[in-house]
Amino acid sequence: MTEIRRNLITGEAILFAPERASRPNAFVTDEVCPFCPGNESLTPPEVVRIGDPWRVRVFPNKYPFAGWHEVIVESPSHDADFDAVDAEEVVAMYLDRYRALAAKTDVRSVMLFKNHGRAAGASLDHLHSQIAALTFVPPRIAAESNAFTRAISCPVCDAVSTHRVAGLVIAENGSMIWLAPHGSSFAHQQWIVPKRHVHDLGALTDAERRDLAMLLQSAAKATRKVAAAHNWLFLAFPGVAKAHCYVDVVPRSTNVAGFELGTGTFIDVVDPAATARILSER
Repeated sequence: MTEIRRNLITGEAILFAPERASRPNAFVTDEVCPFCPGNESLTPPEVVRIGDPWRVRVFPNKYPFAGWHEVIVESPSHDADFDAVDAEEVVAMYLDRYRALAAKTDVRSVMLFKNHGRAAGASLDHLHSQIAALTFVPPRIAAESNAFTRAISCPVCDAVSTHRVAGLVIAENGSMIWLAPHGSSFAHQQWIVPKRHVHDLGALTDAERRDLAMLLQSAAKATRKVAAAHNWLFLAFPGVAKAHCYVDVVPRSTNVAGFELGTGTFIDVVDPAATARILSER
């Protein structure tokens, strides 16, 4: 049973879920992958699927850290990469599950995220993402919400134009732009940003969903140039009209060390201009 505890000084929420200690081997039986077709009985009963036979499948996490915590398996193929799947279908499922969880009573924040590779926290190699609904606003979302609210103009909208001038745009399409943020916290960090000012993922249009899927596939492929593992995080700000939602893509080529843990301040060792140049090369 997950419990919300509090930092003794700041009062920030900490999720205490001791059952997850057995997670790395929780699903593995004689090297059988529970996410592969034919092994559906090894997971909790599914919530929804696309296709029959299925192409995308969603079910509750067997070891949740939140009251609503789901796994989104993005391909029936065990060895698939994200740039080889029907990303439009997958992103449509992301947004459908986001809207469904965000509508639940007492939910204050929904986090959609991918851990790809062991260095990024994945316990299984089969392509998947996760989505969790929280009854509190986590510190990062709270801090960025406050910053958006205080800002004279939207810093993300401003970044769309300034990053073009600075050569930090990796690629763009009709409604989305993929950039290397000037103030990156991690080496080769990337953001995928709606060009339209929109604060909540649930408000993305069908065209924006398609364009996002296209750039997510490009980012997944390009990121393999710089790291075998990566995370992506969908940052949304429901109820904060001045905020701007975006996707944060973080290659895991370096570790968080003592200084970062002690201060909360990150050290980037790669110029974002180099990131834009490397990742934009086809």
